[in-house]
Amino acid sequence: MSGAIYSDAWYKIANAHVGLLPGVKATPQSYRGQAWVVLEDAYAHRFFRITPDAHDFLKTLHPGISVDEAWQSYLRAHPERAPGQEEVVQLLSQLHISNLLHFQDGADSRQIDQRANETQQREFKSKALSFLYFRVPLWDPDDFLTAADRWVRHLPAWLVWALWLGVLAAGTAAVVTDWQRVASSSQGAFALANLPWLYLCLAVMKVVHELCHGLACKRHGGSVHTFGLMFLVTTPLPYIDTTASWTFPNKWDRMLVSSAGMMADLFMAAAAAWVWASTGPGLVNSLAFNVMLIGSVSSLLFNGNPLLRFDAYYVLADFLDIPNFYQKAQSYWFYLGDRYLLGSHAARTPVDVPSERKWLLMYAPVSLVYRLTVSYAIVLFVMDLWLGLGLVVFCITFYMLIVAPTWKAAKHLTGPRTQAHRWRAWLGVGGVLLLAGLLLAWPLPYAITSPGVIQFSRASVLKAPMDARLVQAVPGNGQWVEAGEELMRFDADPLRLDMLQLERERDELLALHRAALAQRAADVEPLLEQLDTKNQRLLELQRRLDALTVRAPHRGRYVTLEGRERQGSWLNQGVELGHVLDGAGGYQFVAVIPQEQARELFGVTLGERQVRLRGQAHVALAVDSLVILPYDRARLPSAALGWLGGGEVPVTNDDQHGEKAVEGFYEVRAVVRPPPQSEADLRLMHGLKGVLRIELPRRSLFQRASDTLRQLLQKRYQLN
Repeated sequence: MSGAIYSDAWYKIANAHVGLLPGVKATPQSYRGQAWVVLEDAYAHRFFRITPDAHDFLKTLHPGISVDEAWQSYLRAHPERAPGQEEVVQLLSQLHISNLLHFQDGADSRQIDQRANETQQREFKSKALSFLYFRVPLWDPDDFLTAADRWVRHLPAWLVWALWLGVLAAGTAAVVTDWQRVASSSQGAFALANLPWLYLCLAVMKVVHELCHGLACKRHGGSVHTFGLMFLVTTPLPYIDTTASWTFPNKWDRMLVSSAGMMADLFMAAAAAWVWASTGPGLVNSLAFNVMLIGSVSSLLFNGNPLLRFDAYYVLADFLDIPNFYQKAQSYWFYLGDRYLLGSHAARTPVDVPSERKWLLMYAPVSLVYRLTVSYAIVLFVMDLWLGLGLVVFCITFYMLIVAPTWKAAKHLTGPRTQAHRWRAWLGVGGVLLLAGLLLAWPLPYAITSPGVIQFSRASVLKAPMDARLVQAVPGNGQWVEAGEELMRFDADPLRLDMLQLERERDELLALHRAALAQRAADVEPLLEQLDTKNQRLLELQRRLDALTVRAPHRGRYVTLEGRERQGSWLNQGVELGHVLDGAGGYQFVAVIPQEQARELFGVTLGERQVRLRGQAHVALAVDSLVILPYDRARLPSAALGWLGGGEVPVTNDDQHGEKAVEGFYEVRAVVRPPPQSEADLRLMHGLKGVLRIELPRRSLFQRASDTLRQLLQKRYQLN
């Protein structure tokens, strides 16, 4: 006997005449060594999992006898495994909700009907609230897949796997051997001109992806009757219904159906990578790169992520033999709260086998955090498209993730299931709320970190003054130079010719000016203006002529990678020529801080400041002084801090040097104290990357969250 023997609601269904629908198909399955039976409604494609004992009891039900008569008869025949009345009430209620039962009369089934109506209302409310995610069925692909399966069956399985692995290996080799080209090409993938082609490739690949799911399901005996469009955050994508695979007895067959789409994506991505590597610039090359990008990113980041309820989630659930993994993990945490926080000894665990506990315990909180992160990203995405719709989505998301669970918990707390231990439940919830309030309101240590580079306190970057030919590089790399010493000399002949011509034009104007003084007084003033213009132009040319001789701005060691090797070459303005580094003045750490964090450095007392260098993070360098440049900047102090140099700061694509940041920042210069003798293994070198950490006054988590929200609204939507 399982469950409670008697139930208060038994009299409401005892005289009901029910039975399983004739179209219901029962399939035995095994999960973690336990036997189960999966019931399937072949018409509505609904599924329900029950124990073999419950299935044996259901087989005794038919409209000719009442539920009470069938239960009494089964109890006499199998007293050791007969279900209790409460279990029968729940079982029949859930089967009726799943449309798997036939009722001869409904007069005594009001309790079951009431539960069914409540469930239908919840389903309707859930669909109404998730209006950004809905499906539209379009086509029954079963006949098409049946015909395609006849052709596929002629291919040996070993040949299919060998072809898949071979193409995957070839595509991977093409990407790895030309990785730098892949990285540079990916920058233009989201260019405006490529977006239509990108979406076209996505649509075609998703159709193939879904058809491969259906073909795998058909290959193992399942039926596939629905193919349609799924609108995911206003983006139409195809989908196919392969729920028939849930009845497959072999879990590896179910896993193959779930992973068939990802395998197709990877196959198309690998084949496209080989085409991309073998073709030159053009439409075919661009389309191949789009397919390669979509196939790899889609499979690995979305369908391959078990925290999202896509392909990898179902693969993981079948691999672990835990059907309804997400719901079961939630139910297990609800059970833990009900049993140990509220003190309900009547709470029933959803765990079927002890080995499930660790998976259920781990999956629920991780998936919840990821779900909140994805919801946050979706809300921001919709608000960027249309602020009004984004606010509606935010309200709905807040209701579904915060308000509705809170209201459900409050109803449970005040409901009849906690009546026997009400004070224990209130004390447990009160303690949790008090702890959460203290955690949010208690001031905690707070610090900001920013990336930067080590530089000599006196360090200068030398760049080509203008487009010109390098005539001579005077000192070699690594030589010590003094302030004003000549380093490089560019070709000045074109400028000298311009100056000579201007001087002759000036002399002509001077002669005209002298003549005007004696004969035409009205021409004196215009001639003086022309003379002034010529003199200004001569001064400008003289300044540019002087700049063609590059001199050391201060004493130090001259470092250049290609000095004398560039002699005779034409160099464009702004090209880096070298550095003059003077280590006698010590070191400074130049860091970049986003505008959102920079305001926190003004008007407060800064705490401990330290620098840790990459590769030498075990040593914290003390900061003697800190200078915050009080104006916005756009060009990074070093390209190593930008994305193109392996740093964290986003940079624009139109700057070939990789130094122009996408957003303005503030620059912080910290004078770094040399390491003590005990840390002689620490090496300070110009250009080393690291992190500056600045401690600020303590702040609570609530203050940080509210400040972050205000900054987000002000920055993205200009809302104060």
